[in-house]
Amino acid sequence: MKSTPNIILTGNLVYIKPLADAVLRAGLSPREIDIMKLRNIAGPDDLTEALNTYKIENMVYSRPEHVEMFLKLMNDTNKPLLTESVIHFVQDARSFKLLNDQGLPVLQSPGDRSIDMVEYFLRLNRTGPVLTPCVDPEAEEIPEFLAELKFESRYFRMYEAAPFSKDELETIREEFYGTEKDSDYVLLHEPGTITQFLVAFPDSDLSSFTYIPLHKKTEEKLRHLGLKHTEVIPYHPDQAARFSEALKEKISQ
Repeated sequence: MKSTPNIILTGNLVYIKPLADAVLRAGLSPREIDIMKLRNIAGPDDLTEALNTYKIENMVYSRPEHVEMFLKLMNDTNKPLLTESVIHFVQDARSFKLLNDQGLPVLQSPGDRSIDMVEYFLRLNRTGPVLTPCVDPEAEEIPEFLAELKFESRYFRMYEAAPFSKDELETIREEFYGTEKDSDYVLLHEPGTITQFLVAFPDSDLSSFTYIPLHKKTEEKLRHLGLKHTEVIPYHPDQAARFSEALKEKISQ
C-alpha cells in the first residue's frame, strides 16, 4: 500500500467538503469527485402546503446542509407556522445555531446517534406529526425509527439528483480514469452514491477499490454487489475527530 492512501470522495460537493477535512486530519489524501448535481424541486409554497396539510408539529434535520436548504424555503407566510406551531430537532451544533439564529424554536439531541434522537422524542412526548426535510429519503434513519413506533412521519424532499450534461460527464470521466489507479478507497456518504458512481464510471474496475460506507444501507448494497468494503464508519458533524481516528484505524488494518 502507498505511504499515503488516496480516498475518492463521491457525491455532491455540498456534502463531501466536510468529509475531505476529516480525511486530511486522518493523514490521508482525499480526491473529491463531484458525480451528482442537485436540482431544486420544492419552493416556499410547497413547504407551507405540507405544514398546513399534515398539521406538522415537529421537524427533524439529519445534517446542517439540509438546514441550509430548508432555510431558503422560509418566507413571511410559513415563518409564523415554523415559529409558533413547530419544534425543530437537530443532531449537531451547527444546525442548532442556523435555526436558532432565525428565531425558530430548536432542540438538539443529547446523543449523536439516530436512535438517541428518537429516545429524545419519546422523553419529551412529542407525538405530533413529523416532517423531515431531506434530499434522499433512503439515507434518513430517524423517520424509519419513528414509523416503527407509529409516529406520523413524512419526508419533505427539497432537492433531487440531476444528471450531468454529456460534456460535463466526459470531463469528469477523463479526470477520473486518468488517475483511477492511484486511488485505493472510495468513500460513499449515502446509499444513492453507489448508483451514481456506477453510472458515472461504467468502465472502472470496481473490484480494485475498498469501499468505506457511512450508512448501514450503503454497506448492505455493497455486500449485495459483492464489493470489498470496511464496516460502517459513522460520521457526525460534531464528532469529526472521532471519524478521523476510526478511518485511520480501518485503513491501517
